[in-house]
Amino acid sequence: MKIDPQLKHYIESSIIPQYNQLDSSHSPAHVHQVIQNSFEIAETLPVDLNIVYTVAAYHDIGLLYGRKNHESNSRKIVEQDAVLPRFFSPPVISMIGEAVEDHRASLPYEPRSLYGKIISEADRDLDFERILKRTLLFAYEKKQLTDLEQLHKEAYQYISKKYGPQSELKVWLDYRKNQDGLAIIYQKLAQPESFRHSFEKIVPLVIPTSKEIDD
Repeated sequence: MKIDPQLKHYIESSIIPQYNQLDSSHSPAHVHQVIQNSFEIAETLPVDLNIVYTVAAYHDIGLLYGRKNHESNSRKIVEQDAVLPRFFSPPVISMIGEAVEDHRASLPYEPRSLYGKIISEADRDLDFERILKRTLLFAYEKKQLTDLEQLHKEAYQYISKKYGPQSELKVWLDYRKNQDGLAIIYQKLAQPESFRHSFEKIVPLVIPTSKEIDD
């Protein structure tokens, strides 16, 4: 099944570009990665790919109004979108809104639909180096951390809390890519020297040179 070309044109031209207003860890590149992950997860599932695509495209759009409650704001944006009714019925738009709202990894309840489970898994994107990169970008741009040791500590503690063995991370679907990625994350956290090596490799790629930071 192919994505409706008019829906894709609308989302690619009017929705995804809005992510350029956000920090680099929530850029259009992140959205496109989540869309790709969603399609991979959906390959063997009985779902409508137009819905899968739309949920992934809107999942973080509520960040335009701040991080707090951004998942609920994302849902409001979906439900208030004047163009989506051209492509979906009111009940489907409501379901898209619910799925968008259910995307957060810290969700205290099970996502209300299969689409919510797909976006939850897709948004986790359990690729260690991408997670490390996005964590460093957020720490540098939003928390304004500049010292390398502070950045290293922030990254290790954040990844441990959100993805480590003691985290509250829940798995809703059997997605092998995330399972393999989580095993690598556990391994990196259990081996501080390996984590440090990855940190030193990634940090110059996402943040100004170490010399500029130290200055």
